[in-house]
Amino acid sequence: MAADDWVIIEEYPNVSYAEVASGLLSSMGVQNEILPVADSLTSGGECCISVPPELADEAKRILSESSVSEGELTELALKDPPPDDA
Repeated sequence: MAADDWVIIEEYPNVSYAEVASGLLSSMGVQNEILPVADSLTSGGECCISVPPELADEAKRILSESSVSEGELTELALKDPPPDDA
C-alpha cells in the first residue's frame, strides 16, 4: 500500500509534538509517518501523522488514551534543545 493511501489521524503545532506522538504509536506497533501540513510554510511548521487505513482506529484510540499533557509534550519537545546558530 502506498503512503498516499494512508489517512491523517492527528495534527500538531510543530514537528517536536508530532515526534512524541509518532514515537508512542511506533512503540505500540502502529506504523506511522509524520508529514508537513500542506501550508506549513505559512502556518509555522504544523505537522500531521498518517497511518494505514486499517490502523486508523487503533492509532486514534492509542493517542486518545495517552495522558500526555501539553506541559509534558513541551518538556519532551525541549529535552534536546536545537543547536546554537552560528
